[in-house]
Amino acid sequence: MLKKLLFSFILLLTLEAEAQLSTDKYQAQAIGGKDQVEQVLETQLTLSKALLTSNFDLQITASFDLDSAGHATNITYKSGLNNALRNEITRTLRFLRFTKTQDEAYETYPYVFSFPMSTDRYYKLMKQRSKFTVKKTLLADSSFVIYSKAEKSPEYYKNGEEGLNDFILSEMEYPKLAIEKSVEGPVVIEFIVETNGYVTEVTIKRGLGAGCAEEALRIIKATKWQPAILNNKVVRYRTSYPITFSLRNTNKDASSTIGQ
Repeated sequence: MLKKLLFSFILLLTLEAEAQLSTDKYQAQAIGGKDQVEQVLETQLTLSKALLTSNFDLQITASFDLDSAGHATNITYKSGLNNALRNEITRTLRFLRFTKTQDEAYETYPYVFSFPMSTDRYYKLMKQRSKFTVKKTLLADSSFVIYSKAEKSPEYYKNGEEGLNDFILSEMEYPKLAIEKSVEGPVVIEFIVETNGYVTEVTIKRGLGAGCAEEALRIIKATKWQPAILNNKVVRYRTSYPITFSLRNTNKDASSTIGQ
């Protein structure tokens, strides 16, 4: 009888712990939300051909602590991941930062982060990435250090500044609400140019209402760059770019211009 009571008590504690871990407080919340997670998976996740031949379909669940900067540490996974996939997911998580939602003085549960990944989904991500590749004339720095100064700063991959201006002009749509409310002015977007030329951690440094900031975010996420160079290697580089919304230069199709 005593053994049954003890077993029931242990089972109750286990279920309670699992219920606690399933609450929002313990779910890792990526800075930038789902869009940022998708941006990183689409531009940074790289799986080997050998792994893809297995035609896998998994719900990947990672548990980890967070350091002072919001990066995942002490990462562990539920069983079922082979070493190659485990190592690549661990590397990819380093491109993300998470918000701390626990009171560390009283709580010690690890954060939980889960997302689906399959062979089919990966090929869909790669289809988007295959449209752009950086010329690999230099080795990439693998330290994950983010620089703000380099021997050569990043530049837009096609015709530099002029090409970036042309891209934004052709892609942007002035938000209808901003036109109705006569909202205009600059939006400054901060981001990291990765060693493969894609951008991550795209955030609003200086915003503007009526949908302008969101439109600027969308455009910058679609840009591609020649990465920064330091010590004869391409490196991660944090930079910012201003996009100016001006009603004077709005076309009939609601497209806009950019400015410094």
